[in-house]
Amino acid sequence: MKGFSIHIKNRVFSPEIFFDKQNDDSFVAVSPEFLFVLEGVILNNMSLVREYAAKNLQELCSNLYSKLGAAIINRFDGEFRGFIFDKIKNKVFVFINQTATQRVFYTKINSEIFIDSDLVRLNLTLTNKGYRCQPDITNIYQLLCFGNMLEDATPLEGVFKLPDGCFLEIDLTNSQFSIQEYFSTKNIEPFVGNKAQAINHLDEIFGDAVATEYQKNGELGDQSISFLSGGLDSRMALFYAVERGHTPDLALCFSQSNYWDAKISRKIAKDFNLNYSFIPLDGGSFLAKIDHLTRISGGTVHFTGAIHVQHALEHMPGNPPYIFHSGQIGDGVLGGFNTAKTYRKPSLEKITVNPEFLHKINDPSQIINNYPTEESFYLRNIAFNRTVLGALVLGQDGYQLSPFMTKDFMAFAVSLRPEYKYNQSFYIDWLNEKCPQAAKYTWERTLLRPTAPWKTMVGDKIVKPLHKYGNLLLNKPLANSMYPYEIYFKDSPHLQQIYKNYFDENLYRLDAWPELKQDAEMLFTKNSFYHKSLAINILAILKLYFP
Repeated sequence: MKGFSIHIKNRVFSPEIFFDKQNDDSFVAVSPEFLFVLEGVILNNMSLVREYAAKNLQELCSNLYSKLGAAIINRFDGEFRGFIFDKIKNKVFVFINQTATQRVFYTKINSEIFIDSDLVRLNLTLTNKGYRCQPDITNIYQLLCFGNMLEDATPLEGVFKLPDGCFLEIDLTNSQFSIQEYFSTKNIEPFVGNKAQAINHLDEIFGDAVATEYQKNGELGDQSISFLSGGLDSRMALFYAVERGHTPDLALCFSQSNYWDAKISRKIAKDFNLNYSFIPLDGGSFLAKIDHLTRISGGTVHFTGAIHVQHALEHMPGNPPYIFHSGQIGDGVLGGFNTAKTYRKPSLEKITVNPEFLHKINDPSQIINNYPTEESFYLRNIAFNRTVLGALVLGQDGYQLSPFMTKDFMAFAVSLRPEYKYNQSFYIDWLNEKCPQAAKYTWERTLLRPTAPWKTMVGDKIVKPLHKYGNLLLNKPLANSMYPYEIYFKDSPHLQQIYKNYFDENLYRLDAWPELKQDAEMLFTKNSFYHKSLAINILAILKLYFP
């Protein structure tokens, strides 16, 4: 078990720390003035140590907290979470990183405050203290509607998730707390230069982020694994690394055999003489890991979202701990979260997967109105509330890093005007100018080489659909997806029986909520695996928290 738990009652602060310092930056610093606990990897720790002439990160944090207070959190970049107990001010600050890949949950019941980095453990603590949680049915409908819960929602009534880039400030004298933002993309000023200047600046920021990742990897000595697919994000991260003399121990791809991801990544690895490994997802037997993935997600994200990542982790060559170098959220932050060429207020259009459940959730306008643009809304509610499930899975054996997820890169990417980024136009221009070798290989999304922005639309609208149609005519449906779950499920009576048994054995858990039970039955009777898995997800959440 990783992380920590905190219980505050009658002004008494009672923490428990579960992590053992291994090969990362985790530490516990104790002084007469404060207790400083940090778990994870600080990418910029060496530069901070040099800047403040400290011996190590622990001394740096001790000295810097005395000067900056809670503002020290804003100096960190990476994969981290922790807390500071200020004994003089009688305050506690609980923090997570800027992308919420390191999670913390909290609740207040009467005058008691409970905080935990693990939602299941928090629920168990509450139960042992005599507080029995109830499922939050509205939030479960969010999961059905969007594929994940929005904002700070969890499946437990009255229990919340600390949002990305935030910390809890708790005053022990009165047991009051507030949420403070130390990093946000909501109000970033637009970039004022021209496109050429923007490309040059992006090149510099991205290059620095990649170099910092691999320097950290070398500092820790963990095995470096660079994900490589047929997409642009992973290849850009890898090519920038190789150009700067950082070759990963392994380039890794996992997908359906003979899909474009496998073909393209294998070609790249061969041309660059990289140590390469491929993990096939064929057959989809991993789809049976219902409880395990629900446990990792905490029920806040549809469990199938990273179930293939779990399969890859179990077949990973070498031994943990690993540093996973990825291109996570690159496509999103460089255009995927812009649905128009102009600034647009957020809507639920892009995030909604089952609109028939929209009327069963709370009025979403209360959430949407808090965001000035759709990009800031999607960044939190797709990237940091949904996409991060892959990072949570990988977090069992290491840390996932991405140069697209540093504070500097995200802030600059968000500052770029929507007309630049729309349909990945800016991305393609940047790639061709600063990393032209990346354009020599087919892009899985379009099945064309990404040599010009116009090819994106042609590939999306014509080339890719024609290839898919051709594969269907040739009876090759498996060739149309990295992980064709629908086909895996359809072709496996064993998987079908597992899901049916799971549904039949756990449906009684919904007896107290007849409307939700009826909706679960309706979903499970549909022909698609996706809908059946949503019904299963509801039951798995109830099983996880209310066994």
